[in-house]
Amino acid sequence: MVTLVRGVFTQLPALSKMENADDNKEFILSNSLLAHQQLFSESNIHYLTIHSGSEIVGFIILAVEPELKSVEFRRIVVAKKGLGIGQEAIKQMEKYVLEELCITRIWLDVFADNTRAQYIYQKLGYQQFDTMLYDNRILLLFEKHLH
Repeated sequence: MVTLVRGVFTQLPALSKMENADDNKEFILSNSLLAHQQLFSESNIHYLTIHSGSEIVGFIILAVEPELKSVEFRRIVVAKKGLGIGQEAIKQMEKYVLEELCITRIWLDVFADNTRAQYIYQKLGYQQFDTMLYDNRILLLFEKHLH
């Protein structure tokens, strides 16, 4: 069973290490531990740890944008891939955004060459609404309106 729990500052070294694993670095812009520590202290940032049983198997970073009435789904990192953990975590994150943050729009960006993530986002109801360039790579922007 997958559960989400609000992250705590002392977990940041483990989360940073997970994020910087070789199988994650190709598709995300990883942060240093110091950058995570600074980000964690921002009032609009929510770290959610992904648990499978008692083990932390990943995390999500959300950035609340109250002026836009939306949440940026900034990051998901899952250490154990191919087990459906990420998809279940995204569904629970959506429930958190709707029920705890009282926001109905989530948006994210994903590199165009990250077809696995695109497939999952589309499967979960996210729709592409724009594109942009970042460091000579194409980023696709997706959004989902929650009910």
